[in-house]
Amino acid sequence: MDELVNLYLEQMGLSRQFKEREVCQVWPDVVGGMIASRTKSLRISDGKVFVSFTSSVVKNEILMVKEGLIKALNDRVGDNVVKDIVVF
Repeated sequence: MDELVNLYLEQMGLSRQFKEREVCQVWPDVVGGMIASRTKSLRISDGKVFVSFTSSVVKNEILMVKEGLIKALNDRVGDNVVKDIVVF
């Protein structure tokens, strides 16, 4: 059944949008509770995750582990959806 849904979404050109939405949904699980609780805003567009935090310490920590976080998010959603993380 999942294959049929995925095939339909792909044919309709919606697969990427659903995967991008999924990235936002799994964010708290991937980054953990402490970072998730300090995430002020989170959105994804064209493979770029735009995120802001309430803590400059968390912002700096994310910048240091950015490449690993991109890999972890992509692994979690099962596709190469995230190309970059923009922290503002």
